[in-house]
Amino acid sequence: MLRARSQGRPSAARTALIVSACLFVGFGLVTAVVAATGGRLADVVTGWMHGAFGTPYSAAQTAAYAVPLVLVALGVTPALRAGVIAVGAEGQMHLGAITATVAALSPIGQLPALLALPIGALAGILGGAAWSMIPAIPLLRWQASEILTALMANFLSVQLLAYLLRTSLRDPGGYSVPRSADLPDPTRIPFLPVPGRLTAALLLVLVLVAVGFWWHHSRAARLLDIFAENKWLAARLGLSPAKAILTTTAVSGAAAGLAGWMQVAGPDGRLTPGVAGGIAFNGLVVAVLGGNRPVRIVVAGLVMASLITGADGVQLLSGTPSSIGVVTQGILLLAVAFALALTRGRVRFGRPSD
Repeated sequence: MLRARSQGRPSAARTALIVSACLFVGFGLVTAVVAATGGRLADVVTGWMHGAFGTPYSAAQTAAYAVPLVLVALGVTPALRAGVIAVGAEGQMHLGAITATVAALSPIGQLPALLALPIGALAGILGGAAWSMIPAIPLLRWQASEILTALMANFLSVQLLAYLLRTSLRDPGGYSVPRSADLPDPTRIPFLPVPGRLTAALLLVLVLVAVGFWWHHSRAARLLDIFAENKWLAARLGLSPAKAILTTTAVSGAAAGLAGWMQVAGPDGRLTPGVAGGIAFNGLVVAVLGGNRPVRIVVAGLVMASLITGADGVQLLSGTPSSIGVVTQGILLLAVAFALALTRGRVRFGRPSD
């Protein structure tokens, strides 16, 4: 029987302390950047709140941007709880968007929306889940770094998307920019009757948040926590390394693929090279900021989205360039990456000693 030995994996309290310290330093750097541009922090916060939530339109736009972030974060949560650092969501979003687009531009796109929409969503889920096996299988079989293989898969997906948009998925209308044809109306997610570009995908994500809340209190979630600390004990309780790694990685890929479908079938309406749009890595940040808790993830997703939607308000009221939103997201991403690097334990598999 295989025994897993954790090497220096921090306790939950120490992990929370490390993450909090990294985020505190990150926000300190943001404050320093604001001061360097001549802005006042109070004015920046006021402008950010006004730009992100000050009007019904801006609030709806913030919610629309938060929807895929929350979805990716919910999907990556089981992997993070199992100790698997899932950074392949960008590639999985690309594949989900590709497979959903192929389905929508096929005869499926002529079906009634009641059939075309779930088929498109399923295509995105399957595409993302299949692509997630690229880092999962080498990790399980050869203990290869899931971070390196996932980043490689992300690069491959970018090249595959670019190739398809120049060849078989290229818009026959002859646009000069790489893009697919517009998706047929039956395959498009309807917009909600609110200002902005908020689609009915919000309702699906809210359902998934409820499912995540239920799962968080389930035996399966507790087994993943045990797996992250002691794989041998988890195996004795019925959770093998193969089941834990393949299942959590597939869930992460399925969620990212579903987010890819939401982008092409929702606000975008077509497949473009920027379909992931920074959502994948920001979704990982949201999961860590939310402490892998569904309700906190929703709050973290709104905060992360507001950094972009509130940037114009920041520039208007404080004079700080609107690019501060992108800078803040980048700093938070680095802070989370550093925190994950400090808290990630190494695990070796071996025979239990006699």
